[in-house]
Amino acid sequence: MKVAIDGPAGSGKSTVAKQIAKKRNLSYLDTGAMYRSVTFTCLEQGIDLTNTKDVIAVAQSIDIRFEQGEAGQRVFVNDVEVTSQIRTAQVDQNVSTVAAIPQVREAMVELQRKSGEKIDVVAEGRDIGTVVFPNAEVKVFLTADASARAHRRAVEREGGNAAKQDVATDSVQEQQILEDIVRRDKIDSTRETSPLVPAFDAIHIDSSNLSVDEVCAQIEKLMDKAAAKKASELQTGATIDTSSVVEQQSVASKDTGELYYETKVQDFPLHARIFLKVLVVLCNAYTKLKYRWTIENLETLLTASANRGVVVIMNHVSFLDPFLPACAMILAGRSLRPIYKDDFNRFGILHWALPRLGAIPVARGTADIKALRRAQRALQKGESILIYPEGTRIRKPDQIPQIHGGFALMAKMAKADIIPMAIVGALDITPPGKHYPRPKKVYCRVGEPLSFKDIKAKGRKEQVVEMERVATQKMYELRDQLRAEHPGRK
Repeated sequence: MKVAIDGPAGSGKSTVAKQIAKKRNLSYLDTGAMYRSVTFTCLEQGIDLTNTKDVIAVAQSIDIRFEQGEAGQRVFVNDVEVTSQIRTAQVDQNVSTVAAIPQVREAMVELQRKSGEKIDVVAEGRDIGTVVFPNAEVKVFLTADASARAHRRAVEREGGNAAKQDVATDSVQEQQILEDIVRRDKIDSTRETSPLVPAFDAIHIDSSNLSVDEVCAQIEKLMDKAAAKKASELQTGATIDTSSVVEQQSVASKDTGELYYETKVQDFPLHARIFLKVLVVLCNAYTKLKYRWTIENLETLLTASANRGVVVIMNHVSFLDPFLPACAMILAGRSLRPIYKDDFNRFGILHWALPRLGAIPVARGTADIKALRRAQRALQKGESILIYPEGTRIRKPDQIPQIHGGFALMAKMAKADIIPMAIVGALDITPPGKHYPRPKKVYCRVGEPLSFKDIKAKGRKEQVVEMERVATQKMYELRDQLRAEHPGRK
């Protein structure tokens, strides 16, 4: 059996994994210690961690092994014990930088897979369930409040037992640990290679207010169910499913929107990817036939989003608007995630379908930091975002909308370009007083990418405000051009 425990720094992964390994007679694979060993070796040899070539050379040549001692697991690098040296503050502050290097991760993942190939193992880290052992029978994503994690680390630094929290800590040191943890969380969750995200079928456990024994009990229960399932399949002669044991959890922790919001569309489960592709093909065919829509300069958008995420902003007049860029981009092999108002989640079918289409909800009229962060992470993973600065459909051509400028902050945080886009004619498909759409031709146009490098304002806030103004102006210029070229269209 393979048990994969992922989670952020200080969530208790190591303590829990060690206890389960000891109790259930499994081998314990401390993947974090491997990255720490590479980091320590580089620091010990005076290697500049920004010199990726030298860091990669260390990772590819290093010999790391574990031994079980009376006081716990011992770590050796090139036959020299480094058990305590890899747990210093200096290593804490630099390990995420080293772990973010793709070739380092490749080297460590290869070692980890070989270590767990032929044995029962409990492994903990940040990408065990997603990369190292994607077919693990049990997957857990263990997390905790950042302050709780910082306190545990501070206890360990003072020589205490993090599980018992049996020593007093230095408040200044604990604050520094907290800052390091927050910084590491950001690096780990936004890196391109194997970012810290839960496996789609992982069981989420928040250890903030749980004891180690309570967390272990929950994981052992999952292990028992996985073992029982496997035994049942062997008895009946059924084909064993080695993918992952998916627990029959509450809606809040299993196949829910929350997991789709945080997972790349290309990593959605197969049924969701099929659902998305079938719906896009059908919608594209239907809307093209009925509304004969075209997107001018589409190649500009496809080129800009080829290797990185962009923020697409668009004026909003009808229900049809999001289908056009979404169909065009998805069929061209791009990922586009629309931002939608969370009011739609009140409707059962939309609450189920929208996350599976890659859409991300926002609480309109509020500073929705969660939505902002989700969009930022999607952009940093190479996915594009579609957002309507007007916030709602504008039903009258002369209506003056209130602009919601969160799109510029989103792009600034993710270091992404903004692509203005406009649509006309969509308001004509359902004339005033009518309830059913009419077959009218619809026109779209894509503008040139807008980069913060071209914004002259000084200061982060000033740059965001200026980008909001410039991008919105460009969007309306495109709309007005289309109106002038197609008189009577709204």
